Amino acid sequence: MSNIGSIVYGGISLEHKTDNLVKKTLIYLAGNFSSKIFGFIIIPIYVTYLSASQLGEYDFQQTIAGLLQPVIALAIWEAVLRFGLKAEKKELNQIISTAAFISCGTLSIAFIIMLGMYFNIYGTNIISFLYVLMIIFMPIITLLGYMTRATRNTAVFAFSGVISSFINLLGILVFVIWKDFGLMGMLLSTIAANICNALSLFLGSKLYNYISFRNFSRKQAIILLTYSMPLILNLVFGWFTSSFSRFYINTTIGSTENGIYAFAMKFSTIILQISSIVNMTMIEDAVETAGAENWTKRFEKNIVDVTNIFFRAAFIFLPLIGIYFHTVTNNDFSKSLVLVPILMYSTLMNNASTLIGNVFSVFNKTSRIFLTTLLSGFVNILGAVALGHLFGLWGIIISQILGSSVLFFTRYFYGRSINRYEIDWKKMIINSLLFLLVSLIVLTRNLWIQFIVFFISSSSVCFLYKNWIKYEINQIRNKLNR
Repeated sequence: MSNIGSIVYGGISLEHKTDNLVKKTLIYLAGNFSSKIFGFIIIPIYVTYLSASQLGEYDFQQTIAGLLQPVIALAIWEAVLRFGLKAEKKELNQIISTAAFISCGTLSIAFIIMLGMYFNIYGTNIISFLYVLMIIFMPIITLLGYMTRATRNTAVFAFSGVISSFINLLGILVFVIWKDFGLMGMLLSTIAANICNALSLFLGSKLYNYISFRNFSRKQAIILLTYSMPLILNLVFGWFTSSFSRFYINTTIGSTENGIYAFAMKFSTIILQISSIVNMTMIEDAVETAGAENWTKRFEKNIVDVTNIFFRAAFIFLPLIGIYFHTVTNNDFSKSLVLVPILMYSTLMNNASTLIGNVFSVFNKTSRIFLTTLLSGFVNILGAVALGHLFGLWGIIISQILGSSVLFFTRYFYGRSINRYEIDWKKMIINSLLFLLVSLIVLTRNLWIQFIVFFISSSSVCFLYKNWIKYEINQIRNKLNR
């Protein structure tokens, strides 16, 4: 049986690295726990204080931000992490300074161009300005976060999530609930949170000590951009796999339908955000242990263990979400329950694809990973247009599942040409069948059955991870007794 306990104890000759991996994961999870709770807290706010149309428009702008951020900052954060983790002080200063000055230039140009475009599309008003500001902050936060991780300030990176969540929640309470600003209130709270997040990352990790004109290096710029440029296309086409559906729904079917889709997607986003934290440590571990003995076995084990964890988390979340939907009175949002399992499975497949895709970054094959994302994005676009025309919202969701599946399988088979790894297909199939079973039960909308499934799932997961739970409890006791 594969469990998280094996992550703690399964070092294979890399025990110290494994302990560091778990500690780093727990730090990220602890620091970002508030933002995940925040995700749960604001879901009822969407139902009460925003219309489906307003949520659809807000989600649409965030979707645009996701598309543009790798283009605006040239995805240079990927190179910062890849080369920064193993760099000594002088080289690290050069990496961060070079990336910072390149990004300042591209961000300034992008801000001016986008401001002109948005004023032309939406009119010269405060909403247009807030849209641009929200979009421009996304690559800033990402870059500062990667720089913080590259300088090994993991606690600062984690704590910045706590600050951001608190400010965001405070902003929603003031601008959305009290002032009833609606869409503008959501934008103001998001921007305020991003400003505080950026400041906490920059000041907390003391990035100002690394950045200097003297440390700018043309040679380093070529190295960073050579690595990151292929990843721009990879991230853009990754957007076509994960986010094109929302863009297409909003522009062809309507913002109300996109709001319904976005509401259903919020539940999957919680798993997506948590998995992104774990994936941060997975890529760092893969890079830092590259070339070590039994690296391939360790890589395989991380894929299996993490994938199992998130499938089992989904078995708990699904009935819990079904129970929550009994409190949703908004008819538009209420009917979105049927979309939740499909979107969640797509998220799980994308997470597994990310874990497998780490092999491309470790062996500097970033141009190859783009090909897998390109094919997946093409399938999603073609499917959304064709199936969306025939079946509407359902056709678009089916195309998203197809795109996620193509991404997973192409990365697996293409990745094996770089390093001969394996994954446990038996467990993958069993997890998928169990997910289907739990989903069908939850969709009966029977409250008592949903409670029973939640109890069974929770008890089963606690039993599977009992050794790890005991281990962590003992660790806490030992620290308290000191």
